[in-house]
Amino acid sequence: MNEIDRIIRAQALFQCLECGKCSAACPRRLTGKDYSPRLLAHKVIAEREDEAFIENAVWDCLSCGMCSERCPSGVKFSGFILEMRSLLAEKKGLKGYRAHDGAVHSWMRMMTAPELRQNRLDWVPKTLQVADSGEVAFFVGCAPYFDVFFSGIDVDTLSIAKDSIRLLNFMDIKPVLLRDERCCGHDLLWTGDRENFERLCRLNCETFRSAGVREIIVSCPECYHVLSEHMPRVVPGFDIKITLLLDLLQREMRKGGMTFRGLKRRVTYQDPCRLGRMAGRYAAPRELLGLIPEMRFEEMENSGPSALCCGNCGFINCDAHSKQIQVLRLQEARATGADLLVTACPKCLIHLTCAVRDPLRQGSVKMEIRDILSVLANQIAWYGG
Repeated sequence: MNEIDRIIRAQALFQCLECGKCSAACPRRLTGKDYSPRLLAHKVIAEREDEAFIENAVWDCLSCGMCSERCPSGVKFSGFILEMRSLLAEKKGLKGYRAHDGAVHSWMRMMTAPELRQNRLDWVPKTLQVADSGEVAFFVGCAPYFDVFFSGIDVDTLSIAKDSIRLLNFMDIKPVLLRDERCCGHDLLWTGDRENFERLCRLNCETFRSAGVREIIVSCPECYHVLSEHMPRVVPGFDIKITLLLDLLQREMRKGGMTFRGLKRRVTYQDPCRLGRMAGRYAAPRELLGLIPEMRFEEMENSGPSALCCGNCGFINCDAHSKQIQVLRLQEARATGADLLVTACPKCLIHLTCAVRDPLRQGSVKMEIRDILSVLANQIAWYGG
């Protein structure tokens, strides 16, 4: 059995009924791109000689997981895309179209240098309580880099990290921040660079273990996806607990340990793909937002498992079709009557903010976009407050 046959069997492509539900729901196709998950599955199984089609289609996928969610027979299409990209990158050197000239992927590869020395903590204000050592750490991720790289669109991703730590402090958690933490490698993984992704996993694991960390709290869905799902596959015996901050807040909320100040806004929520369809976290964000008095929450036409993605993943496929997906999503948000769009992923924040600022739209999709953790941190009622 060759490698492609193994991937087909592992990801259940033979179970495809060619019903077309995946293609009908695919965001790429909905915006007019000639793309079909069903046809790609057929080509790989029955017309493998059409290499050009297969190679282009593998890289055109957004890996949003909508096709897998709609599939009635359990085809693991996102897993198929992930494995095929790794295979094509290794065997043929294919990398797909990388947005921003691959700058994001370049800084991730730079972090694979074992001798790399960083100072990632200059942004930490004195008002936050953090520890130099301990068993519980907060994983910051690429927020410090995003803030610099995307400064032109005024995206404050570092505020998500700061507000996450504020929320942890509220719960009497003083997390360790690791000076030599590296990127989780999500974008390298999903663009097929498995060698450097696995190197990042091992280096991060060494950093965690050297610091005596036994639990890592993360706020970014992509970091959570990598650390909880892929890190154990790369590092044998990986036994560090990975906790999603939203889960922690939900547990605290259910104990009655938090209250919020009122916010007179009409709000809608964007489900990130890695948090929703890949991690199944739909309830926690909505339950937490529901605690804020005076807030009116409105669901978009497509929400939960049916939510449209932000049009990009791993900083590839940033094209006119991706932009149209973002515009469609913003139009859905505005149709609710909401004046605030809340999401839970820094990538959604970046991509949707970019679309909002498109001068060709002349403000037609303009609305405020904020991360849910920042909303919660700003509205939480501190002791005596």
